[in-house]
Amino acid sequence: MSVLNKRTTQWSGLALGLFTLLSSVVGGYSSPAEAAPYMTRARCFAAGSAGNMGRTMGARNASRIVNAVWARLGQTCNQVDRLAQILSETPLARPTTSGEFAACFYLGYTEQIYDTVDEIYGRCGTACFSAGAEIGKISAQGYCAASMAVGGLLDPGFIAQPPLPFCGSSLVMGCKAEYIYTATVAFPGCSSYTDGFFTETFDNTVRQDCYVPADIPIRDHGFLRLGSTTYSVN
Repeated sequence: MSVLNKRTTQWSGLALGLFTLLSSVVGGYSSPAEAAPYMTRARCFAAGSAGNMGRTMGARNASRIVNAVWARLGQTCNQVDRLAQILSETPLARPTTSGEFAACFYLGYTEQIYDTVDEIYGRCGTACFSAGAEIGKISAQGYCAASMAVGGLLDPGFIAQPPLPFCGSSLVMGCKAEYIYTATVAFPGCSSYTDGFFTETFDNTVRQDCYVPADIPIRDHGFLRLGSTTYSVN
């Protein structure tokens, strides 16, 4: 399973739940929000409108609650699946009052939850993959130097990688990708120790060196906490 598929699977419940609820509130209005049958999504973005104000407030509140939960979880990427789980299990009642303010508040709230979690997954995916790539590069350089010094290494034996959550899987993929690239392309003279007689030795060495026994608490540096507010930074 690719990292993207794993990421999608981990919080598909959140995405599906928000989409279903949004569909019933904006852009068609079935009960319980029959009070505003004229409502369209565009009304939530009209400058100076009650809908735009409601959407903005909803997005603000959603961002605050996601960031508060993320901060409580330590903002480490091994907790990103837990974050999505908590949010997917949070009950969100559809608005029952009339008018575009409540409907657009709800739209802003639910969409911001989705977008904020998606951004966290994106940052964590990059951070975990990059950490793995660093491990892979350094380990491959060691493998190449040692192999060339003694004319090839012995097969270290196979090791099975246990299933890992999102960050761990990203880290392993980054490690293996960079390891293979370094040994087969970037390190002069090493490619001959990656195939032929040394194919199994190389494959098993990559598995051994990129083996991760458990998820890694890599920190999400995309947020800086200033006082009581959490700000997203690029």
